[in-house]
Amino acid sequence: MIKRLNKFSLMVLAVGAVLLAFLVSGSNAQANVDPIGAKATINIIDTQGNVLKEAQTITYNTGVKNVNVTVPGYPVADTLNNVVLQYDNSDLSPVYKSRKFTVNEKDQTVDAYQTYIDNRVPTTNSESKKDLQKKLGVTITSMSDGLAKFFDFMRYGITFYRSNAVSLSYLASGGVPTSFTVVYDYQEATIPVEYVNDNNGSLIKTDTIKGFLGEKGAYTPVAPSGYQLVTNSPVRYDLSSKANAKMTIHLVPIPVTPVTPTPTPTSTQTPTTPTNPYWNPTTNKPADGKTGLPEYANVKKTAVYAVKSIYMYSSPNFTKHNRVAKYNKQKRVNRPMFIVTGYARSNTGTLRYKVRDANQGSRNYGKTGYITARRAYVLNLYYRSMPKNNKITVIAKGGVNAYKTTSLTGKTAHYKKGTRLHVKKLVKHNLTTRYQLTNGRYVSANKTLVIQGNY
Repeated sequence: MIKRLNKFSLMVLAVGAVLLAFLVSGSNAQANVDPIGAKATINIIDTQGNVLKEAQTITYNTGVKNVNVTVPGYPVADTLNNVVLQYDNSDLSPVYKSRKFTVNEKDQTVDAYQTYIDNRVPTTNSESKKDLQKKLGVTITSMSDGLAKFFDFMRYGITFYRSNAVSLSYLASGGVPTSFTVVYDYQEATIPVEYVNDNNGSLIKTDTIKGFLGEKGAYTPVAPSGYQLVTNSPVRYDLSSKANAKMTIHLVPIPVTPVTPTPTPTSTQTPTTPTNPYWNPTTNKPADGKTGLPEYANVKKTAVYAVKSIYMYSSPNFTKHNRVAKYNKQKRVNRPMFIVTGYARSNTGTLRYKVRDANQGSRNYGKTGYITARRAYVLNLYYRSMPKNNKITVIAKGGVNAYKTTSLTGKTAHYKKGTRLHVKKLVKHNLTTRYQLTNGRYVSANKTLVIQGNY
């Protein structure tokens, strides 16, 4: 049995009795019982029955705190819809079988529907915003807000705004709930899905993932006619906001295999096997659209540099746990450089460069791993075009040397930082480029050393 009530408990009982007059329809609790050790399950869902938070269990003991039933993205004052209290038929619930408190924003009331363990007729009562505000002694911005503050005040075992201890003395006189079901209004969230041809970046198909706010799941891509998926695995998603960042599904065209005519008996020609047009990371084919790589992708053994802050990872699936190096955004002359040694794709099909750190003198020099292949972050280290005005400017702090040959041997001159040079043509040398000056000399076309135009 409940021990003698102190003055504070009596005050809570008195105020609570007044506050709940509109809910109990004149019923009186039959007897005080001891709620210590009783349990209640707390369920949090939306109006379509979607589970918004994992169910919890509360055990009523002296000093136990209410359970916070708020959900990210579901503002209480705007989306709280109703709260249902369920009781059992034991001595722990001497009056009620169930009680449902529903928000009625249209009439500016909180409506209560109650059933009883005896044969009494169920009752329905309402409390206006004005009266509820007066009895609670707080300002109410909406009826959802009023319902939440009502539960905070009564200390049943759940809370929306403040963490109060459960009032065992009140529960003993009115019955102990065996479950709470907190219901929020349904909140829709979406993710746009784009199917992209990796060979040229064109948009082939769109789709939309729809669900409730906070939903997590897996999207199974379906390739449109004439294309096949780069990765067939379902893609995990998290509807953490109402409008989420787009999901990209990578495609490549299905090859059309030419029909090889059957050779005549007099023919000595041997039919050739069509080349597989899809990306094969073990080959070293040029990024010409026949490898399954985007056209902008760099071939192996070329050099790239980072124009924004990036990380190097130990795996093509980028996570915080597999970061092996960080490269901060730098001025052009100090941008981190890498040698492309291969390619890989993440589980979602995103292209990655497999690289080796080429920054001599740095602590990461020679380190290998994976970096993003996005052009917004990583670009070619060497120019591939002529400047519009046929001029370049030296930007390297130590200047650049000019040479007799494209292999940069036979030094003939040195040009200081800021020197403007006239260019005759762009010359390829293996997988790099040089600028031939109008005087016949060659300088590197490395973007950390020279820049196109006047600078």
